[in-house]
Amino acid sequence: MPIRTLRSGLLAVLATAGLLAGASQAVATQPDSPAKAAPLQSAGLRYYNTVIDQWTHYSPDWQTSSHAGTLYAGSNYFYCYTYSVTYTGNGHTSSVWLLTDDDTGHRNVWVSDVNLDTYGFVNDVRELSHC
Repeated sequence: MPIRTLRSGLLAVLATAGLLAGASQAVATQPDSPAKAAPLQSAGLRYYNTVIDQWTHYSPDWQTSSHAGTLYAGSNYFYCYTYSVTYTGNGHTSSVWLLTDDDTGHRNVWVSDVNLDTYGFVNDVRELSHC
């Protein structure tokens, strides 16, 4: 079973059981050990749909040297946002970068918000806290 499906299933089970409780994540610029469990629900955590698979980065930029892993298309959680270098993709241009954990085991990594669906792209800065 793909990691993405397992992650989504686990979150659904936890939410149904009422086990999601407050937790916070620290911003890190270096990778943690891979294959960590999905985070518990926190006050600032929001889910948005990403429309394509995309690289994640250890710093909020598009440089190949900061490439961490991959965030798969679909429903993904995000902790907060920051402003950094401008990136263009998926018909959007933005300097907003979102902190998340990717689907290949890297925690506290960044993606540009240009690959969110229309709702997420329009509302992410309003609904997420600034990192």
